[in-house]
Amino acid sequence: MKINLKNNRGFTVVEMTIVISFFVVIAFFLSYLVTYQYWIYNNETAELGITNDARTALDDIDNYVRQSNRVLSSYSTYVTGSQILVLQIQSINSSNQLIPGTYDMAVYYLSGNDLLRQVFPNPSSNRVLITKKLASDIDTNNFTFSYDNSDYSLVTQVTTSLSITQTIGGQTRSITLSSQSKLRNY
Repeated sequence: MKINLKNNRGFTVVEMTIVISFFVVIAFFLSYLVTYQYWIYNNETAELGITNDARTALDDIDNYVRQSNRVLSSYSTYVTGSQILVLQIQSINSSNQLIPGTYDMAVYYLSGNDLLRQVFPNPSSNRVLITKKLASDIDTNNFTFSYDNSDYSLVTQVTTSLSITQTIGGQTRSITLSSQSKLRNY
């Protein structure tokens, strides 16, 4: 069998240019899709993060309000108001049973843009003295505790409104949530 080498030509410059251009366009399109999907993923993750922070903070506040006997007008240096909540909670023993006539205090307050909960246990209580950061990036202008009575000893329900705002990737994300919870025995 004889092979004719004259008919086996290579690619021309025009053919090579067209093929390379085609691959460049495909590569550009694919890189654009990957970059765009990465941007969407980061934005949605950020959105879920601030939503989770807000929901977790509200759930924590609701949990402690429901355990509370009453709202106190003050404890130590904390004074109950629109951005500070002081709760009286019955103490618990090592079996997590209530200790009659003995109380712990829980205080919610802002420190800068952070929402904190601090628990002050009675010496006979099994609760631990702790300060916990519940959420960051709180919009201080849109954070409030409100009460169903101006006399704190008569409060039966606490309404909490909070807004978290974060700037991620040049975009500002914000979520505002509100919650109402009744004190124990109401």
